[in-house]
Amino acid sequence: MSGPRIAVVGAGIVGASLAYHLAARGASVTLLDAAEPAAGVTRRAFSWINIAHADPHPYEALRQAAIGDWHRVEAELGGAVQVDWCGALAWEEDLADTRRQVAHHAAAGCDVRLLTRSQIADLEPGLVDPPRVAAHAPGEGAVDPVAATRAFCAAARAAGADLRFGAQVSGLIDARGTVAGLTVDGEELAADIVIAAAGMGSVDLVRGVGVDLPVHASPSVLIRMRVEHPLVRGIVAGPDFEVRQGGDTLLLSAASYIDDTPENGPDSVGRRVLNAVRAGLRGGESATLIDTEVGWRPMPDDDGPIIGFTSDIGGLYLAAMHGGIILAPVIGRLAADEILGGHAVDALQLCRPDRFHL
Repeated sequence: MSGPRIAVVGAGIVGASLAYHLAARGASVTLLDAAEPAAGVTRRAFSWINIAHADPHPYEALRQAAIGDWHRVEAELGGAVQVDWCGALAWEEDLADTRRQVAHHAAAGCDVRLLTRSQIADLEPGLVDPPRVAAHAPGEGAVDPVAATRAFCAAARAAGADLRFGAQVSGLIDARGTVAGLTVDGEELAADIVIAAAGMGSVDLVRGVGVDLPVHASPSVLIRMRVEHPLVRGIVAGPDFEVRQGGDTLLLSAASYIDDTPENGPDSVGRRVLNAVRAGLRGGESATLIDTEVGWRPMPDDDGPIIGFTSDIGGLYLAAMHGGIILAPVIGRLAADEILGGHAVDALQLCRPDRFHL
């Protein structure tokens, strides 16, 4: 490899995508993680690839591009990454909010439409009580985040990247205001660029060179349920539950984390979701709870992705975001474009770290 030496810290889906896209373009890449690929928050993600079920926000164009990039990596990796393009049905408790969101996203070019109760019943016959209206985005889907991360890692290795798992990164090497590498298992690893893509772990990593990364933990609960047969055809997200099939006999759900008290802890949240599934889906009465896990998602303080070089510390590139599953392929492509192309990519301008005056 004759390209720049780049160390990517964090083998979640974002770090793995970055390693793949950079190595495929000729960079000398080392991907490091203290554990195995996708061992952190990635494996606890609901993994809904969506753009049309949220209030308007400044990063909509980036999320729209993400759909195309998931299709691209499916083709590039020859079936190693497989997205279930099952479509998504969603509605808010206040159906006026649903109508407003559909109107906004449709006007912005998203493939989303408003369905009536009878149309909803045809689309998802397992719903016991379909809402009067719901948003349907037929082009959305879901992916196995662990399988996708491993596929990115395998493709990065095939492109020449050095993958080091079980590697303890203890700090960055600061050479007069420029990151010159990092300390790994007590030894120095030289690098021209270090990319911090370790989720919440990036906060401590970059603090050592004086960067206060404005990211906080946003926990979510992933709930796994065993079912006798598929209960839904696509992703179904309403006020009572958010579910998708993870296989014929596996139903996945995501719910908000509340606290660790007995009445509101993850297991209690899981049981409440289970009861909602039993009441709200035909065949749901036979569902049983397998387990619940909390994923501590990195959430930038203004909710937007933080992507790019810092202005005060040379050689340090940040990649911290909520929605990493959705954005991983597009961020990998765009970051590789600007890191190796030597010019800023306009599509990432809203994501720059300097908006926080780091």
